[in-house]
Amino acid sequence: MDMYLTTEDFREMMRVMYTDQQPYTLGEYEGIPLASEVCEIMDELRSFEVRADDCWIVTYPKAGTTWVQEIMSAVMHDGNLEEVNKSHSMLRVPYFEQTFPEELPTTHRIADEMPSPRVIKSHLPGQLLPPQIWTKKAKIVYVIRNPKDLMVSFFHFEQMLNLKGAGLSFEEYLGYRNSKKASYGSWWDHYLYFWKRRHQPNVLVLRFEDLKRDLRGNVEIISQFLGKALSAKTLDDITEHCSFINMKNNPMTNPDSLLAADEIPGRSFMRKGKSGNWKTHFTVAQNESMDALIKEKLHGTGLTFDH
Repeated sequence: MDMYLTTEDFREMMRVMYTDQQPYTLGEYEGIPLASEVCEIMDELRSFEVRADDCWIVTYPKAGTTWVQEIMSAVMHDGNLEEVNKSHSMLRVPYFEQTFPEELPTTHRIADEMPSPRVIKSHLPGQLLPPQIWTKKAKIVYVIRNPKDLMVSFFHFEQMLNLKGAGLSFEEYLGYRNSKKASYGSWWDHYLYFWKRRHQPNVLVLRFEDLKRDLRGNVEIISQFLGKALSAKTLDDITEHCSFINMKNNPMTNPDSLLAADEIPGRSFMRKGKSGNWKTHFTVAQNESMDALIKEKLHGTGLTFDH
């Protein structure tokens, strides 16, 4: 991706897009709410030329994308962290549906020119991804996170970047995000599309909470899934590189260094990276309502979350 953009160029674009309060509007594509500018290029995205050796990180937003994309990038660089740290993660792993000002190519066109094997990230629901992903059996790593923690993380993110949920109280935000009117659609439909396909050989479904409990073990699982037989020392090094504190302190992995979030006191893309932080935000009534919704939407699927 950096064959077109330098880190400095990318940072300036993000500053314009996010700190200059550009209007954010939602459109709809095949019944899924998406940013209006994304809707305009969705036909192109659907016809994207997928390669059989592509590695995709797909998530509902705020489920652990930044974390796992860095693990995947480090693995696909065979643990060469010196090389990994030469460019920012957001340049190494193109955000498939990211749009830029008109004078610059869209991310999927930049990805077209990247050498194989590519690591590409997307938040698109499975049914909106390029159909070639499924016919060519490209590898997909999908991350599921407790929806309560997802709500808290997404709430702070939208406030920070002045997105659609900005200005809502947490109570109002829960109503918005727990509907099919929120950006990227409902979290449960997004989750279940991949959960139902978790046994397909080209799909690896991970839980954010398992990554927190055993990062080293999951780094090895990801490595094996991506077809890499890395040494124990290399897996240890990747695990250390991808710890939350090291990623937060590394300007080549922390999105704050590109999103200009660090220019405003108290704002940070990498906020806490914890499991169970929802307990500091939900009231008893909100928690009971959320539990009921989770039970309703996931009943009979086998997908459960710790309370």
